[in-house]
Amino acid sequence: MKQKILPRILLSLLGLALILLGIANTALGVVGESDIAVITSVRRVGGERAGGRPGRYTYSIGYTFTLPDGKKIDGFTEKIGDSVYLKADGTSTARVRYFPGFPYFNAMEKDTGFGAGQVVLILTGSFIIFFMNSKRSVYE
Repeated sequence: MKQKILPRILLSLLGLALILLGIANTALGVVGESDIAVITSVRRVGGERAGGRPGRYTYSIGYTFTLPDGKKIDGFTEKIGDSVYLKADGTSTARVRYFPGFPYFNAMEKDTGFGAGQVVLILTGSFIIFFMNSKRSVYE
């Protein structure tokens, strides 16, 4: 019995986490504070992406922003781009959003608010929860 219920619980928790991530990113765009971050690192991750267009790579971008009390918070994001590789020179900036009560949860401003990415996260999480708890589940 435990072997049948454990995957259901774990996948339901995964679905819940996806839903919460989609809601939190949407909330960042609505109630989050905005600040300017300095790009501290740009690193190409892995090799060329497999896909329809050649010459595309995944980049990991690190940034740092300063809270009103002077505390520095680090964050990162990933971006898919072409083969032009730019180095962080300490003068490039980008806008970020964060929750004032928990600034460690932050994101680039362009990735927040209500958009297709957040809808996909919420719908995927809902589908996983619905599928795992339906009467005709694989684990029945």
